Amino acid sequence: MLVQNFIKIFVFFILLLFLPKESQAEIIWGPSIEKSGGEYIFETGNKFPNLSGIRGGSRISFPRTFTLFGVQATYTKNRWEINGKIKTTGWNQKSGEARDEDFLLGTISTEKTTNIATREWSYRDAATVYSGSRNFADGKGKSTIVENRIEFFGRYYFQDANPDYWKEGSGFFISTGARYSYFKYLFYDVNQFIETTPVFYAPIGLGLSYSNDLWEVFYGGGYRYSKNNLYFDFSFMPSIGRIKTRDFHVQRSINFFSENYGFGWASKIEMGYQFHPSWLSYFRINHRRFFSEGRFTSQGGLTVSDLTSNLVSGFKSHINIKDFSIEIGVLNKIEWNVPSDIKPQQQDIPAKEKTESNESN
Repeated sequence: MLVQNFIKIFVFFILLLFLPKESQAEIIWGPSIEKSGGEYIFETGNKFPNLSGIRGGSRISFPRTFTLFGVQATYTKNRWEINGKIKTTGWNQKSGEARDEDFLLGTISTEKTTNIATREWSYRDAATVYSGSRNFADGKGKSTIVENRIEFFGRYYFQDANPDYWKEGSGFFISTGARYSYFKYLFYDVNQFIETTPVFYAPIGLGLSYSNDLWEVFYGGGYRYSKNNLYFDFSFMPSIGRIKTRDFHVQRSINFFSENYGFGWASKIEMGYQFHPSWLSYFRINHRRFFSEGRFTSQGGLTVSDLTSNLVSGFKSHINIKDFSIEIGVLNKIEWNVPSDIKPQQQDIPAKEKTESNESN
């Protein structure tokens, strides 16, 4: 329902393009293409023995390598700017090698669960939580991803900075916004290793499907500089977010449902060139981090241990995302004003001819 409302708002925003010019401020729109990279990691585990006396956990790793196609629309008035974007992979794209690990932890193993410590003002830029582990099961295979995003951001500019790219000026701005992402991974052509007697190693085909609903709210600011035909734009925005996931293990016929909350940040460096009074091209580098903690529950399964896990209230989970992207696009400023040299044909008749015509009548 929330996604449908978001789409309705975006469609309404696009319809502003067709309003009469008297009720318009500036409207800017344009397409883009974006190449992403990075990693997505889900982890669960315990450094100290649980009720079964086991110290260990699991890790699922997916690469975030794919191409996004997007379109955006920007509404500007005075010092205000409102921007909406829709981006999609369009289809299931191959994203690289994925991995599903089950591991044991020893006395020298480490568990680092905090990435952003606001009280200590410390930051750890790592997507993994557990290190120094030994795998007793390990599956490697191919992965595909399909992803859809929708986002809205607002800005307010200070000094002589201007939301209109075609006007010179420089200054700081403050910004806030929200982004919703839905993405789903498929883990297939899996080769599975299990430390049994004898050791099991064989292809098992389809491993799992992993779907995600991620909401993020951003707040921060940046700086814009525009001179002649060039402009530069930088922003840094901390974020808070919630992610809900469904992890279905095909071979075990079991679902794992997670709900995590966390912190992160996003940054952007952008440069653009105005090659026409109403057209420009830009090159943008985006970085995003999201670190979260929560719990997951299980449903279904084939073995006694899997079915027993259905009765437990939950297990702790960590979902961390580190990604970046390189984006290129073009923007067009809608021109609403009719050129002054275009006038009704009757007004083009010289005044002398008008006078003679009236006298003859």
